[in-house]
Amino acid sequence: MRFLDITIKDLYQIFKDWKPAIFLLAAPILFTLMFGFMFGGFSGPGGDEADDRLPVSIVYNKETSITENFISYLETSDVIHLESNKNGSDLEDLKTTVANEDFAAVILISEDFSQSIRQEGKVSLDVILDENTPAGIAVKQTIQTAVNQLQTAAQTATLVIKTYSEKVGFENPGESETLYDEAFIQSLSAWRNPPIIPLVTQTSTEGSEKASEENAFAQSLPGMMAQFAIAGLIGAAEIIVQERKSGALDRLSGTTVLPFEILVGHWLAMFAMIFLQFIILIIFGQIFLRLNFFSAPWATLILSITSCSFVASLGLLIGILAKMPEQTAVYALIPMFIFSGLGGAWMPLELLGETVQKASNFSPVSWIMTGFKGILLRGDGVRQIGLNILVLSGFTLLFFIPAAVIFFRKRT
Repeated sequence: MRFLDITIKDLYQIFKDWKPAIFLLAAPILFTLMFGFMFGGFSGPGGDEADDRLPVSIVYNKETSITENFISYLETSDVIHLESNKNGSDLEDLKTTVANEDFAAVILISEDFSQSIRQEGKVSLDVILDENTPAGIAVKQTIQTAVNQLQTAAQTATLVIKTYSEKVGFENPGESETLYDEAFIQSLSAWRNPPIIPLVTQTSTEGSEKASEENAFAQSLPGMMAQFAIAGLIGAAEIIVQERKSGALDRLSGTTVLPFEILVGHWLAMFAMIFLQFIILIIFGQIFLRLNFFSAPWATLILSITSCSFVASLGLLIGILAKMPEQTAVYALIPMFIFSGLGGAWMPLELLGETVQKASNFSPVSWIMTGFKGILLRGDGVRQIGLNILVLSGFTLLFFIPAAVIFFRKRT
């Protein structure tokens, strides 16, 4: 058990200066709140607990059945909240409302909108939004989906008219328009209420509480937990470098303490430091941010252990590779930014491109994020996040084994 003496000694050195320790707790809480409120916080944009959708203005002059049904369809969206503007406004004024973030986007419906759909089956919209913001990206995807479904409804209605005309025929143009409107409305309604609805159920242990409601902090807190866990390695890795520079590591190797015990002692100190940070932040999220980590306590515990194991192994490798104490900051911050950026710690991966989403599989932070979000938003248990646990265990070995090999080579 001599490795425990090394662990206790490292922890004493880490926490004897309370300022870095406080930073490792204050910083993730501060950034969690900042990112959380950016994406809605407790009550979503605008502070309206009843409706946290993104505000979108829709401008139109001519009201038709197609226009009415399209607007009604958009109003059922879970992403955007429509505000009609029948009178219209100056184009520059509309752009200003988006630039000032009064609206996430403005949809402009032209006077020939309905006629173009009836005659050509094509949907043409002018949209003002900022594609460089998460809100703009989300609104664009929502509108594009709605346009595709509207175009399908129009093509379906056209096909109905053509088929009826060939089989029966119309007595007058008004009859044709009436049938078109009915077919269009039914087709659009089918998108709104599909006949087959995918059902996802989550089985939880008896007596367990429900998972957290959709909560922006379910994105920001796990991200900051992972990011600042890696940032916290700087001070812990410096201890290994200082021991090597001062000759303390060589003197320790000359005693009866085995090299493997030295290695495990340093790794365990890093693990304990990060695990304590995780526990405090989880309790903070549970009490103050309404995040129900305890809906699946075993899943939360095991995922936290594997996450901290990966970070501790990375810190061990950094401490062994760094030759100067100053290098530990560089070696820690570079993977922190890469893993956090690719892993979705700053922005939900759903809002990023397909290439980034595929690349995120190579970031351990991504597996930490998806694991905790599954627990918080769906009440996932150990079985559901089993792959996350397995992958993070693999990352632990990926960094621990090279650290051990290099350490033993330097000792021989």
